[in-house]
Amino acid sequence: MKRREFIVATSILGVSTALNSKEIQNDNTLSWLIIDNVFDILFPKTKSMPSAKEFGATFYLQINSKHETFDKEDMDYILQGALDFNDAFPSFLKSNQEEKNRIIKETNSSEYGESWLTKLVYYGVEAMLSDPIYGGNKNEIGWKSLNHKTGRPQPKYKYAKVV
Repeated sequence: MKRREFIVATSILGVSTALNSKEIQNDNTLSWLIIDNVFDILFPKTKSMPSAKEFGATFYLQINSKHETFDKEDMDYILQGALDFNDAFPSFLKSNQEEKNRIIKETNSSEYGESWLTKLVYYGVEAMLSDPIYGGNKNEIGWKSLNHKTGRPQPKYKYAKVV
């Protein structure tokens, strides 16, 4: 084996090992990018309602999914669903708004796709209407859009921390 062949072979082996490592497998950047884009389609800005970006849907889900009380199976399902969605529609992230809407409608026509989108809608609504202490509903924008009067007192600590 020549020196160059050896260097190429060991480089390929190194990259392959890195791709199979737990650290790389736990990097969900692509899943979160897809989720963020799907939230934009599911919760667009309207005259009376804020967009997913405005109320912080993705941030809310990322932050709260790390808490011990969050349903781990839900998170695994959401993240895997995003990868499956990307496999089925690899052009989604590069598509225009009209095409993204069409892709979401097509996704919703399958049982798995509908279930995955329903899970995202559930957490999106939760992000829009939860107390801002949990990372969503920025500046109470969801409440204000519905003319909701908040309960008092509002939480001072997350996740029912005992004072």
